[in-house]
Amino acid sequence: MSCDFRKGRGQAILEFALLLPLLFLLIANLVNFGAFLHGWITVANASRAGAQYLVLAGASVGSPVPPDVSQIVALINRDVSSLPGSSSLQVKVCTNYAAEDEDPPVVCAGSGGPDTVPNDPEPDHYVLATVDVTYNYQPLIRLWDFPALGIRLTLPPTTIHHRTVMRMLQ
Repeated sequence: MSCDFRKGRGQAILEFALLLPLLFLLIANLVNFGAFLHGWITVANASRAGAQYLVLAGASVGSPVPPDVSQIVALINRDVSSLPGSSSLQVKVCTNYAAEDEDPPVVCAGSGGPDTVPNDPEPDHYVLATVDVTYNYQPLIRLWDFPALGIRLTLPPTTIHHRTVMRMLQ
C-alpha cells in the first residue's frame, strides 16, 4: 500500500487563495469597527468631561467663575485629539435658565447638535446644561464601495453624536 501525495499537492494553495480575500475583508472590518468604537467612546467621554467641567467649575471651593464656551471646547478638543479627522468636531453648549429672568431662557453657543434643552423638574433650584459633541467618523481602511447599489464592503462614514445633560446649582 503506497500513498501518492502528489495528486493533492496544490489543493491547500488553491483553498488558501480562495479564502484570502474573505480573510482580508474580515481583518479590514475588524480594524474599522475597532476605530468606530474608539471614536464613539472618545466622543462620549469628551462630552461627559465637558459637561462636568461646565457644571462643577462654578460650584467648587473658592467659587471660581464658571468656564466660558471656548474653555469647554478647548477641553473637549484636547480629549478627542487622538481621533483621525478631529478637525470635523462640533461642540454645542446649551443652558436652560427656565426659572430666571433670562430672555430667552435657553442659551446656546457653538455648532452642531439641537437647540433644544429639556426642562428641569425643579427649575427654581437648578439650571440644566447640555453639551453636544458631534464627530464625523471616516473608516481607516476604505475598500470598494458601490453607493449606487447600496453595497459597502466596510463600515460607511457616519456621524457620531453624544449629548450629556447635567444640572447646575443656581
